[in-house]
Amino acid sequence: MLRSSVIIALDWDAFYCSVEEHFNPELKKIAFAVKQKGIICTCNYVARALGVKKLQLHMEALKQFPDLVIVNGEDLSRYRDASKELWYFTRDMVWGGKVERLGFDELFLDVTEMIDFNIALLDNLHVPRASSQPVSSLFFRMSKDEPSVGFSCPVSSVAGNLATGSLPGDFRGDNLRLVLGSHLCHYIRSQILDLKGYTSSGGVSINKTLAKMAGASHKPNQQTVLFPEFAQDFLDTYDIGRIPWIGHKSKSIILDAIYKATDNVNHTVEGERDATVFNVRHMANKQLFINSLGQSSGDKLWDLLHGVDQTGVQPTPDMPTQISIEDTFKSLTSVIEVHNVLRRLSYSLLDRMYIDLKDSNGDWLGHPQTARLSTRPRSTGFYGSRISRSDSLPSIVFSSSHSRGSIVDYLVDRCWMPLFSKLIGDAKIFDIVLLNVAVVNIEKSPAKSSDITSFFGKKKHMDNSQLYDVHREGLPVTKRAKVVGDYADSEVAHFEFLEDDDEDVIFEEDSYNESCVVCGQRMMNFALEAHMRFHELGD
Repeated sequence: MLRSSVIIALDWDAFYCSVEEHFNPELKKIAFAVKQKGIICTCNYVARALGVKKLQLHMEALKQFPDLVIVNGEDLSRYRDASKELWYFTRDMVWGGKVERLGFDELFLDVTEMIDFNIALLDNLHVPRASSQPVSSLFFRMSKDEPSVGFSCPVSSVAGNLATGSLPGDFRGDNLRLVLGSHLCHYIRSQILDLKGYTSSGGVSINKTLAKMAGASHKPNQQTVLFPEFAQDFLDTYDIGRIPWIGHKSKSIILDAIYKATDNVNHTVEGERDATVFNVRHMANKQLFINSLGQSSGDKLWDLLHGVDQTGVQPTPDMPTQISIEDTFKSLTSVIEVHNVLRRLSYSLLDRMYIDLKDSNGDWLGHPQTARLSTRPRSTGFYGSRISRSDSLPSIVFSSSHSRGSIVDYLVDRCWMPLFSKLIGDAKIFDIVLLNVAVVNIEKSPAKSSDITSFFGKKKHMDNSQLYDVHREGLPVTKRAKVVGDYADSEVAHFEFLEDDDEDVIFEEDSYNESCVVCGQRMMNFALEAHMRFHELGD
């Protein structure tokens, strides 16, 4: 019989705030919030105790709480760097580096191999007699080769909370493996706190979805174990919109199909629909899900309602496959505006390349081959498709003999603006709502290679003389850019749900594609429903 996996989900507590407090400890004593695009994306626990909530307009929050300190979080560099540091640190403790990043503040750890190794050690400690008593603890080894590296691990108790408040009937098989997993989770969280100064919430179970939901049930700075025999009872109490992968749109489609089938007019109002997992499971079936959402999504979401998640932990590679920076606008209609925005985005793009693609010695780990410019015309709306154009990335971006300003000027005038001209074609008038600059097709650098010219080919190399006629002007030092880093071959679940106690709303995805009908503020679609609560309470 195959043993189940042991998965740990880690979520950094109030991550943006924790990063700000790490650099400015005085913030720990006061109520403060971090804003992006005019929205409170997170607040520290002092502010939460006062009643400050996420996803409201920051000006609205200041009216309610005049002493609230607002920190601008639109420059993501500090958060991204801290996230990367914590990921590396955690990955070093997990055998095989089986750690997957989800956004800035979440990790999935597959510790199955570590648990199996230590279970074997535990089995060897048992006297092979039917009357023998099992040992009460073992030394959990964090290394196969270093027997002294590890921690004392009791095997008759669970570290942390229980998702259901009940213990399993016995601590054998998968249950014992999750018990050991709970102590490993506690050890890893303690190491992160002691050596890096960040608290985290943890969940332990047999797959990513159950581990994530277990971890979210007790926050902050706590951990929770969900045993498989209690998984369905645990899930049944949740609204289906709280299940990973089931976002607001999917939820509406499912409920529409269910209540249309019941032919009950009293259930046509969203607020009157029973959307608990228990109710949906009993009123629907897999075929209804497939008919409503398609074969792949229907199958997957139906399984998730039953605690089944086949998505394994996909170790996140060191190097992204692409890096992009973007910004959104109400309206962008002039070439001068586009030029200035592209310069600002280019500076941020270079910053991200230096962080993500250089090692500690300043050597390039990888070299993007292609530059890509994307935009979205206003005529397509905020839901519309992007249009893109690409060209070879000038190798001057890797030059150590040119200033950042010179490189940016060259990129804008010789790369981005020509691509923009191709995007708009012969149009004399344009109106766009998004600009995105990206470097893609990142290839690993040749070992010990300092000859960038040979790496790209001489025809792509730009010499000094080609920079002389590039237009230069002062940099408007504003950083509103969003960062999007895509990693290779990831099967990561793009969790669409938002809980009331979710820590950080990290606005770094595709676009702010929903608008509040009350105040007009644009935001990501999963945030809109929660944001509307503030207007409703105000009424």
